Amino acid sequence: MKRLLWLLLVGIVAVGMLLVGCTGGGPEKIQVATDATWAPFEYVDTETEEIVGFDIDLFDAIADRADLDFEYVNVAWEPLLAGMATGTYDAAISSITITPERAAEMNFSHPYFAAGQIIVILKSTTDITGPETLSGKSVGVQTGTTGDDLATSINGTDVRRYDEIGLAFVALTTDQIDAVICDNPVAAGYVAQDDTLKTVGEPLTSEEYGIAVAKGEEELLEKINTALDELLAEGIIEELIEEWLTG
Repeated sequence: MKRLLWLLLVGIVAVGMLLVGCTGGGPEKIQVATDATWAPFEYVDTETEEIVGFDIDLFDAIADRADLDFEYVNVAWEPLLAGMATGTYDAAISSITITPERAAEMNFSHPYFAAGQIIVILKSTTDITGPETLSGKSVGVQTGTTGDDLATSINGTDVRRYDEIGLAFVALTTDQIDAVICDNPVAAGYVAQDDTLKTVGEPLTSEEYGIAVAKGEEELLEKINTALDELLAEGIIEELIEEWLTG
């Protein structure tokens, strides 16, 4: 009798494990990619080793409103875009400019921030006054960004590509290149931290950031947009701008 009960118990446990394996143990966490090298929007706090920034606070607030179970995946910029195009990640927030080319491979939320590309040089540089004076100059950009696209479009520019925008600024401050082109709020952050740097003129482009969502994830996109619209209406994004960009 005891042996029969034991075999019955083992069978029940085995069936239970099989059912868990078939169902995947419930809904999996949403994978949200970010390239945490783009302060003040997303970067790794060296003290806590946590990913922090404007975008991170924004998505945390969206996830709270939309009741999303998620985790961040810190990934380099080009693999991030490739992963979104192939559906490796469910979503991504990483100062991603909405472009027609990217929109063909992934969906985008409503825009949440307006930015533009701007030139950064050393204060000691006097012969770079705008894009028309970059011919023959070496310009650092982060590979695959809209800053890369802009620099490449300027005739005669020697474009130097880096995996992280911080590496471009290191090259600039050590006289390895003549200028950097990147998003204006990111440029402002580096200029504020280093008094040897300055920006040149006004932003050269008009761009909008959006949260990328994998194709086929329409329900997730709707949840993100609904929460994002609420946060915009309530002034939460303005508060984040004050905290991270002008505070």
